Amino acid sequence: MRQVIFTLLLVLMPASARSAATTITAAIDTDERQDAPVPHRYIHGVIPDDAKFQLALPEHWNGKLAIFSRGFSGTELSTGAFKTTALEKGYAFAASDEGWNRVTIATRPQDSYYESRQRIWELTLYATQVLKTHYGKGPARTLMMGGSNGGHHTKWMVESYPDLYDGGIAGYGFNSQVSQWGSIATVLRNYDVIAARIDDIIAQRVSPPLTAEQLRALNGIYDIPATLQNGFAYNVGRWKGSEAQWKSSYAALLGYLHDSMPRFDETFNPGGGPLTDDKLKLWDPAKSPKHVQAELRKLDLTGNLKRPVIIMHGTADPIVSPGEAEGYRALVAKRLGEKKAGNVLAVYYIPGMGHGGAEYDRLIADQIDALERWIDYRESRGAKGAPAPASLGGHPRASSNMPPP
Repeated sequence: MRQVIFTLLLVLMPASARSAATTITAAIDTDERQDAPVPHRYIHGVIPDDAKFQLALPEHWNGKLAIFSRGFSGTELSTGAFKTTALEKGYAFAASDEGWNRVTIATRPQDSYYESRQRIWELTLYATQVLKTHYGKGPARTLMMGGSNGGHHTKWMVESYPDLYDGGIAGYGFNSQVSQWGSIATVLRNYDVIAARIDDIIAQRVSPPLTAEQLRALNGIYDIPATLQNGFAYNVGRWKGSEAQWKSSYAALLGYLHDSMPRFDETFNPGGGPLTDDKLKLWDPAKSPKHVQAELRKLDLTGNLKRPVIIMHGTADPIVSPGEAEGYRALVAKRLGEKKAGNVLAVYYIPGMGHGGAEYDRLIADQIDALERWIDYRESRGAKGAPAPASLGGHPRASSNMPPP
């Protein structure tokens, strides 16, 4: 009951007041010195409501904090190259499992995807508290970062809490659970129609020609309309050139629906009986009951950015369409105007890259450096630093004047 009252009070308080007035407690199970990738104090434990976290405090601290949001299938330990890069640059680093796990959420009514918002906020406050105790001062700057699910959460948190975050690195993330999970079901059911010809499609062999049904299915993967709750429309179809990734990621896409579909929409089971994989592919969240859509829509982005965000997205991503990044760029421009949008959002596409990977990881340091210079430039009104670069890692910044690669 005390936790319920605490949560209700947090929801009712303004963000600035909550940040200033709240002290986050934690149960610590590990507190030790580690040497890799750099010497640091490592803390692991649980913050309120069973959200596991890790916190790394480098001996040679740069005075700043990096908050990480994990991938959809990850935990507080699934930080990839983000943690290594941040620590090597001197950042204190914090990550959380955000109170839920992909493979158990369907059977745990106390967990929800939306709770990530509060758990990341709590993690940020807790990490700041620990920094003040450990170093004798709080962070001079706090960055939000992550890829995939964490890329969505980065945009989400920077939009929601501009008082907590100075900017974000939002890798290959989606804009809405409806667009993300609905598009996966759409890709799967259309892929089944073209599966026998996928090698020909990849090789661009047109003999014999695709049937009318196969052509419709192929176009149904390239063109997937999506709409946010504010009515903004965009396309989350997979981009041409990503066809080989459809084939190799089919099992992974089906796994996402298999594990979490019962939680996305508990009403969906056409014909009754076991909820088979073939049934899962038929799901369309746009046709789900209103209460289901309302829950999914809680994670919709608004485009109301006040702090700078950098996005890098592979053009061959089969998991999260690069159309999500393109859609977000257009959403921010519609919300703020093209010029103001350019002052807070920079999008870069990596040709041929799938859902993250080594090429993205190699560019995390460059993204952090570019974001830092951009924040300096904005805070100093151009006296130091630099705006978002025209090219990052050799990849040009996307604009309204150029089509996606």
